[in-house]
Amino acid sequence: MKKIFDFIIIGGGSAGSVLANRLSENPANDVLVLEAGRPDYKWDFRLHMPAALTYPLTSKMYNWWYESDPEPFMNNRRIYHPRGKVLGGSSSINGMIWIRGNPLDYQKWADNEELENWDYAHCLPYFKRLEHRLIGRDEYHGDEGPLYLTT
Repeated sequence: MKKIFDFIIIGGGSAGSVLANRLSENPANDVLVLEAGRPDYKWDFRLHMPAALTYPLTSKMYNWWYESDPEPFMNNRRIYHPRGKVLGGSSSINGMIWIRGNPLDYQKWADNEELENWDYAHCLPYFKRLEHRLIGRDEYHGDEGPLYLTT
C-alpha cells in the first residue's frame, strides 16, 4: 500500500466522503480516506431500508453509542447521541432522510462578521449543486448533483 498521500481524510462520513470525492476529481491528487467503522454493503437492509431504522440506532455494530456527560439541568441524566460507525457516518443511520439545516441557524452564523457568507442564501447554491432531485430542479433544489433525492 502506498504510504505517501497528498491528502489524508479522517472519517468517511458525509463531509469526509464529499471532500475525498472532490479532491480525487483531480487525477494528480493521491487521496486516502480512513474510516474506523464498517463498510456500507449494498445488501445490508439495516442501512438501506428506511423501515429498518431501529437496527442501526440500537446496534453497536453501526453506532458508536455516544452519551453526553451527566446533564445538571436534567437531573444528571445522560443523553443518548447516536453517531454512525460505518462508511457514510451518521448519514448512514438516519433512516435515509436528507434534511438541510434551519435557515435561521445559518443566519445566526452569518451574524458573526467572520462568517458573514454562511447565511442560507450563500449556502443554497452549494446545496443545489449537491442534489439530484428526481422530479427536477426548482429555485431551491438541484438536479445534477451526486445525492439522489425523492419526496
